[in-house]
Amino acid sequence: MTACSAPRPGRLRDILRWLRAYPSSLAGRLTLILVIGMPASTLFALHVSQTWKDNAFVQRQHESGMASAVDIARRYELAPERTDKWLDSHFILGAHKADATMAASGWDPALSRSLSDRLGYPAKVRKLQRPECFSTFVRYPPAAGMNTDPLPDCWLVRYVNAQGVERRFVVDLLPNPDRGQPPVGPPYLELIVIAGALLGLLTARIATAPLRRMERAARQFSLAGDLEPIPVKGPSEVRAALETFNLAQERVREGLRERTQILASVTHDLQTPLTRLRLRLEQVDDEALRERLVADLAATQQMVRDGLDLARSNEVREPWAVIDVNSVLSALAEDYAEVGREVTFVEQTRVEAWVKPNALGRALANLVDNALKYGGSAQLCCMIERGNLVIQVADRGPGLPDEEIENAFQPFRRLSTSTGTGTGIGLTIAQAQVATFGGVVTLRNAKDGGLVAEIRVPMRRLR
Repeated sequence: MTACSAPRPGRLRDILRWLRAYPSSLAGRLTLILVIGMPASTLFALHVSQTWKDNAFVQRQHESGMASAVDIARRYELAPERTDKWLDSHFILGAHKADATMAASGWDPALSRSLSDRLGYPAKVRKLQRPECFSTFVRYPPAAGMNTDPLPDCWLVRYVNAQGVERRFVVDLLPNPDRGQPPVGPPYLELIVIAGALLGLLTARIATAPLRRMERAARQFSLAGDLEPIPVKGPSEVRAALETFNLAQERVREGLRERTQILASVTHDLQTPLTRLRLRLEQVDDEALRERLVADLAATQQMVRDGLDLARSNEVREPWAVIDVNSVLSALAEDYAEVGREVTFVEQTRVEAWVKPNALGRALANLVDNALKYGGSAQLCCMIERGNLVIQVADRGPGLPDEEIENAFQPFRRLSTSTGTGTGIGLTIAQAQVATFGGVVTLRNAKDGGLVAEIRVPMRRLR
């Protein structure tokens, strides 16, 4: 007997497949936009803010430098000797005597013009960097715990007063506390990126929740066809889409009902002429001919009934119920064993499923009948694979060529291994019955020979 296959590892493959598919989804694109856009916009805003702050500080620095230069000039007018002495002794904070080594060139025209206007006589201003401003401090290495970064830049001021006396001095500018500091750095940059990623994931999840709900409903409707309308809630665009989907779902459901009613009426109307034809065939004198004609008529009647069953298989209005899977499979095996068929239940798992019991029972019966027809015996087992319930029906038959497995569920298609009579819709009906509670049916060849039919029930139907 063909052994039931063990669960096949695939969780890592599913995760990798999800990671590859996520960037192409709407949620993935929203996440990517927010993850990149939020840090980029934050950094841009910080850069703009820092630029504005630097410009404002430079303006303030110029104003304070002008005020210091005017103040020293006024002190020279009132007490030139004392001012000279104080500047030479560094008694005035923010101003000191100019070094003789300071070049008297490279004057700034705009600053010079501004200071001349304030003093009332010609003045020149030259910008100096801190190594020139504080040559005493930068000439020798500072102590290990100190550096020259806080030292400010300065201006060299030169003017000639009304009496023709030239004055030269240096005014220190306000130090910039942000000198050499980036607008944002570790760990704030990393926090911005992480916050953007988390917010992107959260926003994408919230924004796409109604779409995911509609996607699940559409997938389940394509399988079962008897779902309740989706609750209409969310933003206006989403509500409009849900209302349209519910309307389309109802119209499709109504179309299926009308199709089933039409087929039922046609089948019912065909019964009378087929019955009369059967009675007339019984009057044929040639016994061999009569038997062939009656057999053909019986096959025709069976095809009509099977066609109606196939149409009705998607219109199952059976209520849902919780079943014990072990009990259903063991009872099915016992029923077949009582009539002398070799059907065994060999492996079980403790699980209850929320399904349509009659639909599951009919699908299992069709699969077992196929296994008995082509393999002479059937083996039932069930297991949990990646959270889903898998029910397997295995046989010892010749199996199927790989190219025919994909076409095995097409209605009225006889396979190359088929023998005897049959309409070729047993697998199609089984697939349709399982689909009414959201499951799927698949076929595969067993490694040691035979065919394995699997009914896979999603984890949301289990408990």
